Amino acid sequence: MFKRFAKFQVAKFITFISLCLLLNSCELSPNFDGGLTANTRCELIDWHITGLWVINCPVAWIRVTNYNNQAIKDITFQYNTYDANGRPLDEGTFTIEGTVPPGQVKNFIELYLGLVDLYSERLSIKLISVSSG
Repeated sequence: MFKRFAKFQVAKFITFISLCLLLNSCELSPNFDGGLTANTRCELIDWHITGLWVINCPVAWIRVTNYNNQAIKDITFQYNTYDANGRPLDEGTFTIEGTVPPGQVKNFIELYLGLVDLYSERLSIKLISVSSG
């Protein structure tokens, strides 16, 4: 009797876990990259505004350092602009279409990030994700 009860409990537990995995989609999230992002450095080297108060688009020079043992691509970062007093103005994301080989550094120049506020005086970036390349 006890063995039958124990088998029933084990079967119930396995069913419960299976349903949780199925219903909650407990697979790796789409942003999971196996540590690739953690081993990547993304730096804003220089930038300027183009458009002369008509279009106002930041043009950036970004340096990406790949400390991984495999190539990376689809380097996505968030950019933020600020006025002269440091107040936040705009936020956006940009994906670099290029590959950085393992253990290498690559510069990406003339990246047109997007339209921003006319009073944008400062720019910052933060790496969001990379993909295996």
